[in-house]
Amino acid sequence: MTHCKHCKAKTEFIDNRCPYCGIEANKSRSNLTQDEKKARLHAHSIRLVAFAHFFAAGIILLQMSELPSPAVVAVLVIVNCALGYGLLRFSLMAYRAAVVYYFMFGMVNVVSIQRGPEHLSGLLICLFALYLVGNRNAKAIFERRPPETR
Repeated sequence: MTHCKHCKAKTEFIDNRCPYCGIEANKSRSNLTQDEKKARLHAHSIRLVAFAHFFAAGIILLQMSELPSPAVVAVLVIVNCALGYGLLRFSLMAYRAAVVYYFMFGMVNVVSIQRGPEHLSGLLICLFALYLVGNRNAKAIFERRPPETR
C-alpha cells in the first residue's frame, strides 16, 4: 500500500488513480484540473475535520474532572475517536455517522443557546464541520466517485 500524494490516503491505486480523490498518482500539483483541485481541497478539509475530532477527544479527556461521570467521558472520547478514524479512512459509514453527530450536536446548541454565548460558537463550529464533510464534492470522495462538475 502506498500513500496518495494528493489526498494523503493509504491506498492501492486503480488504473494509476487514487480511488478516493480520483487523481492520477504521478500528476504534479501544477497540472491538476479544476475538478481535481476541488477534490484535493475537499479531501484535505475532511482530514482537517478528522484531526479536529481527535483534538476534541483530547480536550474531553483533559476536562474529565468537570464532566458528570466517567461513562460520559468514555462515550464522548470513543465517539470522537471513531469518527476521526473513519473520516481519515474516507469511510462512507463514518460520513453518515458524522452528519448525524453534527445535526445532534447542532440541535443541542440551538436548544441551549439561551444559556450563554458559548453555545453560539458550538453551533458555528457544527455548521462549519457539517459543510466541510457534507458538501457534494466531499460526499463524492466518500462514495468513491469523481466530483460533480457544474
